[in-house]
Amino acid sequence: MKRSLATMGGLLAVAGLLIAGCSKEGLNGTADLTQTPPAGVTNETQAMQSLAMTDAFVQNDELTFADQAVQPMDYGTFGKIDAALMPLRWGRFITGVTKTVTTTVQGDTLAFTHVAKVVTGTLKIKGITGVGDTVTISKAFTDTSGRNIIFKRVAKNPKKFWMNWEPVASSLVAGGTFPVPAGNQISIVKVEFFLPQGDTITVTDPTGYYLRYRWHGFFKGGRKDLPELISGNAVRVRATVVSASADTDIVAFRYGYDLFNHNRRQRMAMVSEVNNGNNTFTREYESSWMVHFHHGYFNAGIDALTRATLYDDAAPYSVSWWGVPYRVN
Repeated sequence: MKRSLATMGGLLAVAGLLIAGCSKEGLNGTADLTQTPPAGVTNETQAMQSLAMTDAFVQNDELTFADQAVQPMDYGTFGKIDAALMPLRWGRFITGVTKTVTTTVQGDTLAFTHVAKVVTGTLKIKGITGVGDTVTISKAFTDTSGRNIIFKRVAKNPKKFWMNWEPVASSLVAGGTFPVPAGNQISIVKVEFFLPQGDTITVTDPTGYYLRYRWHGFFKGGRKDLPELISGNAVRVRATVVSASADTDIVAFRYGYDLFNHNRRQRMAMVSEVNNGNNTFTREYESSWMVHFHHGYFNAGIDALTRATLYDDAAPYSVSWWGVPYRVN
């Protein structure tokens, strides 16, 4: 099942409704489907795929990593500048998203739906050249991402077949540049999410680590409950990145929305670095953030870019990004 996103406007409108807390929403922010099936859905498999496409976390994961404007760097100082560009602001702008959904049923009780996306767009960098000119550099990009959703059978009603399965858990979303540029590789290898109540979510396999929707008490699978956060609480996140760049990478933390459906972006500070001896480096980054006051379904994003992606106008775009689903009540 494939769908090409012709415009981002419709997706933003849907995300805005979810964030506002529509009174008629069903499971996980989806529309109320108790009366009629979704358009074009004629069987259970199609129903699961449709639910996966309209899942709130699936719908806004690429929005988490998109910018509404070329924003300030806010990344401090990274040592001497020896590349072709001194960046002042940057932003990632998405122009198209193509989704492919596949479903595998295991037995008669569980099903796994995989949502793959191809995300295209332009990275824009406003900076100063070596001769002092202010320029805007554009780099076209193609990212791919994957996320898995677990469905559980809750009924066997032939008249309302589209309600026989419900989503009960989601993996993280993992994405990045495809194909990976030779000599400019970067990859997130671990994320730790430190929750206010003292629990920690540690992930090394993003699409194989499932977070349960706690509001489905009958589902016992998954690793931990999906974080349900309270506005104003402090949350800390740590990311481990392996990079082929000898220069310090740029890692941003993205989360939530404001009243205009814009996500927020802040720098993550590097707290450790190890030279692996094989032309790669392992670096750890940390950031703390205050849970926003907008309720709904979101993805906390870790966005890692090679230094050359922003500092060298001739270098290829190379990024790695993971998103942790969370809900604000």
